[in-house]
Amino acid sequence: MIPEDLNTNKYLFVRKGGIMELKQISLTIPNSLLKASKSYSEELGYRNIQELILELLRNKVLAEKIERYKQIERDMKDAKKLSQKEAVNYIKNI
Repeated sequence: MIPEDLNTNKYLFVRKGGIMELKQISLTIPNSLLKASKSYSEELGYRNIQELILELLRNKVLAEKIERYKQIERDMKDAKKLSQKEAVNYIKNI
């Protein structure tokens, strides 16, 4: 079973059983970065800069969550056998 944090469907527009609720935000960036981003998104075939930003955010969030889980797995390989209470304390302090 995939951990909930690594379930990529939760970061996409369409979910099983319906459409994900979207939230509009305001983003302020330097004009030069906006121009470069628009050009980059057009070159890569995005319909607009919003699609590019959404994909970048999804990739960043997923990559960091995956790395965090991998680090926990590496740490746990070297961990000694813990009682339930010790395991809970260990995980809280990671």
